[in-house]
Amino acid sequence: MLTGIILAGGRNSRMQGQNKALLTYEGERFIDRQLKEMHTLCRRIIVVTNDASPYQEELQPEITYIPDIYAGHGPLSGFHAAFTEIGTEGYAWVVGCDSPDISAPAASWMLTRLMEGGYDAVLPVIHGKHQMLHGIYRPERMLPRITERLEAGHYRLSGLLDYMHWLGVDKDELAGAGIHGHFTADIDTPEQYKAWLLQQPAERDDLT
Repeated sequence: MLTGIILAGGRNSRMQGQNKALLTYEGERFIDRQLKEMHTLCRRIIVVTNDASPYQEELQPEITYIPDIYAGHGPLSGFHAAFTEIGTEGYAWVVGCDSPDISAPAASWMLTRLMEGGYDAVLPVIHGKHQMLHGIYRPERMLPRITERLEAGHYRLSGLLDYMHWLGVDKDELAGAGIHGHFTADIDTPEQYKAWLLQQPAERDDLT
């Protein structure tokens, strides 16, 4: 079973306090686009947020809204809360709420790679940068390591890479599977948001 996870608990400081999940693209809020895409692949979706009120209209039985357990420690806290909720339910597809063009085909292809290779995680690597917020994970394996790092005060998400068996897939491998790399692009600032709206899809890899 693959569970979709959207991390929507950030402070949005670089976006001047504007909730990135509520930004719009092609007439839809980012989070609505993400939920629609995840529904094509996932039977269950978890949104990690300390304030679910902006999303109340989206309350559906297959969507669970949960807060951080270790609040205030960035994406690692979101991973911890979601993986605690999932328990031993299988696999997780984790994205940040600021990515307007997530890809179920990419997630499905990475899930197959993870299962075939016995990895803890499969991550896109775009322009040499691992994209942990569009990755496929085994929560049961990852949760103890995440908890240890939180309790030790090590909050950097990328610090997990040294403690898990993961596979990176680059743009060429993705392209060979018919998948374009711009699905990992995330919007952090008003300038990036404006650029995203103006650019054509083929130009958006530069925003990853």
